[in-house]
Amino acid sequence: MNTTVTPPLALTGFFDVIRNQMQMCGYSPHTIKAYIGQVQGFIRFNRPLDLKKITEQDVMDYLNHLVESGLSRSTIDQAVTAMEILCRELLEDALDLSGFKRPLKLRPDPVVLTSEEVNQIAVSTENPKHRLMIELAYSAGLRVSELVEVKVGHLNLERLMLYVPGLGRKSRNTVFSEHLKDVLIRQIETKDKDHYLFPSERGGMLTTRAVAKFFKKALGASGLDKLATPHSLRQSFTNSMLDQGTDPVALQSILGRRTLTSLSPDSKQAA
Repeated sequence: MNTTVTPPLALTGFFDVIRNQMQMCGYSPHTIKAYIGQVQGFIRFNRPLDLKKITEQDVMDYLNHLVESGLSRSTIDQAVTAMEILCRELLEDALDLSGFKRPLKLRPDPVVLTSEEVNQIAVSTENPKHRLMIELAYSAGLRVSELVEVKVGHLNLERLMLYVPGLGRKSRNTVFSEHLKDVLIRQIETKDKDHYLFPSERGGMLTTRAVAKFFKKALGASGLDKLATPHSLRQSFTNSMLDQGTDPVALQSILGRRTLTSLSPDSKQAA
């Protein structure tokens, strides 16, 4: 371990250099603050220390210490990025992480809703368009990114089918409930086929963040004690279809997925 203590003034200047570099790279103030905090943690861990004598092994020891402390994968990833920035500034070289093992990402159990709970959330929103979006996402098993991309021409109201373009994945056709037909007709109104079914206030595509925002508000108003997200609607559709006896292979095609995973314990069938 190095034994030369770095003067506070030298540290201040060093942090200013790193901060300026991150600002030039377009990092947000929140991200810069987080990375600076990680670098400060590294320096506290290695004191007494001469910044000019930092080695790559010092960095690896610190990262391994964080892993052994049981920190989350996201915190470790943040620390790794901060250390990569540190090495670029001090060692003028890329950090070699070939021998570093990050902790596995823990996936939370999927939140599955019953059809009654979905309806409870949908009716709790004050905006009719938002209610329809929740109902269509559940009824058709849509990803949030797919929901905001639905255009009028994608709907086949007579066959109760919805075309989902590829956009980085294979295109597919899915279904939706007949009880949505009349309200979808009203939502279309005089829109052209190439218009978004659920446009933003400016007429463009709505953001997935906006969907998450109004869904969270509706969930809170519903009184349900579940940590559901818009993606829960797609997972709930999957479980509902399996419980009804839908063939898993056919369901994979409808969902545009290679496998069906993370099913709830209540699901009667597994893919």
